Amino acid sequence: QLQKGCASMKLVILNKISEEKLTEFRNAVPGSVIESYPSPCDALSHVSDADAIAMWGFQNVQPFLEASPHVRWIHSLSDGVEHLLTKDMLKRPIILTNSHGIHDHAVADHTLALLLSLVRCLPIMIRQQDQKIWKRPKTDSLYQKTVAIIGYGSIGKAIAQRIKGFNTKILAVKKHISDDPFTDQVYTADQIKDVLPKADITIAALPSTPETNEFFGKKEFSLMKKTSFFINIARASVVNENALVEALSEHRIAGAALDVFEKEPLPENHPFWSMENVIISPHSASFTPDSWNHVLELLKNNFIAFSKGEKLTNEINKTKGY
Repeated sequence: QLQKGCASMKLVILNKISEEKLTEFRNAVPGSVIESYPSPCDALSHVSDADAIAMWGFQNVQPFLEASPHVRWIHSLSDGVEHLLTKDMLKRPIILTNSHGIHDHAVADHTLALLLSLVRCLPIMIRQQDQKIWKRPKTDSLYQKTVAIIGYGSIGKAIAQRIKGFNTKILAVKKHISDDPFTDQVYTADQIKDVLPKADITIAALPSTPETNEFFGKKEFSLMKKTSFFINIARASVVNENALVEALSEHRIAGAALDVFEKEPLPENHPFWSMENVIISPHSASFTPDSWNHVLELLKNNFIAFSKGEKLTNEINKTKGY
C-alpha cells in the first residue's frame, strides 16, 4: 500500500453522517476530504477522485469500481462483504475491510432471545395473549440440551459463552479443530452429518462464501431431530430457503427462528409469515443504540491508519471471502 499525502486523501461514505462526525474524521486526518451521501445514486458522481469508499456490504459495488479508478480501499460498514466481491474487485489491488467484531455481543444476545423464545413457546403465548386465550403450551427447557453452533468465529464463541450457563452441551463446527473453553466437542465441516442428528438446537453462524452457499439443504434438515430447532443469524445464502420451508411445513423439524432471508423485506406472500413454528426477526440481530458509533469509530481509526500507510483492521482475504 502506497502512502498518499493527507492533503489529497479523500474518503466517500455511502450513508448519511452528522456534521459533527464528519468534522471528527477531518480532524483525525488533517487536510483530508470526507464526504457523505445518503444514497449510492447521490454518491456515484463524487468518487472519481476518491482514495477510499465506505459502503454497506449489501450494496452494488460495481458502479463505484467503474467510477473510481484511483480507489485503493473499500470498507464495508457491515460484517458481510459477499456482494462486494465482484470479479473487478478481485482483479484490482484494492484493500477490503469490514466491521467484524462490532456486533458480536448484540448478535449473541439476540440469538439467546430467539432460542429461549422457541424453547419456551413465547410466540404462541403472545398470539394467545392477543386473543385473550388462557392455554398452557408445551414448553421445554434449555437444561442439558445439545446445541450445535455451525460456524465458530467470534459470534459463535459469544453465543456459546452465553448458553453454556444453561448447562448445555455445545458442539462447534469450524474450519480447524482447536480447544475452546465453551465447547464440549469441536468438529470440522465435513463431519456435519455426525453433528446434526445429535443436536436439539442448530445455530447457523457461518460466513457467506462459495463453500457455505446453501450449506443447509434438504439433506441437512433431514438429519436433524424432529424435535429440534434451527436458528439462522448468519447469512441467508447459507440456507436453501425452499428446503427449510418444506422441513417446517412437514414438521421434520420443530421450528425455526430466522434473522436473514433471501429477499428482504420478506415478501408478504412468503410461507414463513403464516407458520406458527417460525419466528421472523427483521434482520435486526446486530442493532443496538450505540452500534453505529462503534462502526464509525472503527472506520475512523482505519482511515487514520490508511493515511499513514499502515495495516488496516479487519482486512478481508478477498479470495476466501472473510
